[in-house]
Amino acid sequence: MKKRAGYDVTILERNRSTDDLVLPIGTETCNIVSENHSGAEYPYDPQSARDCLDGRLQNERFFPSFIYGGKVTSRVLASRSMIEAGHDIAMQCRSNMEVLRKHYAQRIAENFLNYTFGNPDSAFRESAPPAGVRDVEAAFLTPQRGFNTLYVGLVLQHELRRLGIEFIQGADVQSVQPRSERFEIEYVKDGGRQALVADQVSICAAAYGFALAKRLNPRLELPDIHLALRCIIYCDLPDGCDKNFTCLKLEDKYGAMLSPLGPNTALVYHPPAAHISWKRLSESGEFPTEYRRAIAAEHPEVAERAQQTLHEARKYYPELARASIVSRHVSVAINTTSDSRQRRNMGVFKIVDGCNMMILPKWTMAVADAKKDLVLALEHSVRRGTLHEDDVCELLLELLRVRVEVPGAWLTTQAPYLTSAKALARLMRVPEDIAWGLAKHGSEAAHRWVTDCQAGVEA
Repeated sequence: MKKRAGYDVTILERNRSTDDLVLPIGTETCNIVSENHSGAEYPYDPQSARDCLDGRLQNERFFPSFIYGGKVTSRVLASRSMIEAGHDIAMQCRSNMEVLRKHYAQRIAENFLNYTFGNPDSAFRESAPPAGVRDVEAAFLTPQRGFNTLYVGLVLQHELRRLGIEFIQGADVQSVQPRSERFEIEYVKDGGRQALVADQVSICAAAYGFALAKRLNPRLELPDIHLALRCIIYCDLPDGCDKNFTCLKLEDKYGAMLSPLGPNTALVYHPPAAHISWKRLSESGEFPTEYRRAIAAEHPEVAERAQQTLHEARKYYPELARASIVSRHVSVAINTTSDSRQRRNMGVFKIVDGCNMMILPKWTMAVADAKKDLVLALEHSVRRGTLHEDDVCELLLELLRVRVEVPGAWLTTQAPYLTSAKALARLMRVPEDIAWGLAKHGSEAAHRWVTDCQAGVEA
């Protein structure tokens, strides 16, 4: 968005690609599918639910539809066993559905462009429990969909190259320091120290960004930050899967998530098995050394927890009866509480004038926060006198309607897409058999989408 606003943009990326076909996008802790939540998965915290829905509305208007990982909607499932144990999760979910319906209706009243999911009563509603899932008291239909980070990486890579954004790989940023109303960014690349001078800076480094921000502004007050180390697995589905929706079974030991990427592959998540540990971020903001090691080389508990995840999920999903683990992945979740049932947006931190930091507790908030970062950048340009304030509103109105564009080559042939998809999957350390399945499924989805685009209809 900043490039479209007229800024010259340079991205410094710590990771590096060994393949000229792809940029290192969606690697490290983002190499797994991320659910594009609508808020229904947070029935205990209305603000978390509203935050997710707001982000979901923004994502729907920004990204092309084929980035979703094989799912159309989500079923949030309330466990009968949990109710029998004295916790009425069904009633809690019904209350949350009302929160979401009212918030969605309010957003539509404010701007009819938010009428993205249809009527509020039909977008968030109770439905019949889906066939083939055990231990379900009630089910709730929501417009949640799953990002496939492989597809997201492909469209973002295309945009970066199309817009001519400079992308410096293997650049490990060490510090950001003010220099005469500008900033000097010092980074290590190929063993040597280098520097780049910029008028404005956005720190977008997930949990790594806190330390950079504190070095720039030691007086910066941050909220209480918790980091959770988690294990998530990919499974094959030898018996197939006809579900085109995510099953999110609440809560904790009473459920697990089945997120199909296609008929033969699924992501599986079981909270008690997945949550290896959590740590409170230190005052210095330094990313925990043991978490760095866990990302670089598998944590010793991951293999056992992956098996436990599959064992527990089989209790609910018959599709997993003969499934096997194809890969296991470690991710780090960022939150303002140790309770994973709450996930509020942190927004954009203003570190000093001209330098902001974006921290995403959820993929769902990505577009909303990027737009907020852009607003802060434009305001800074006005203060510096490089942009007239009369031009800001017009520029924002134009940019807030921006969507990621269709890669032109994909409109005529699937070959470039397939080649890039497989190369990016290898970089993301997705196993070869899953990589091919993702690429093939994505190719079919992309083909349907671009065919519709050629016909003048958005998929």
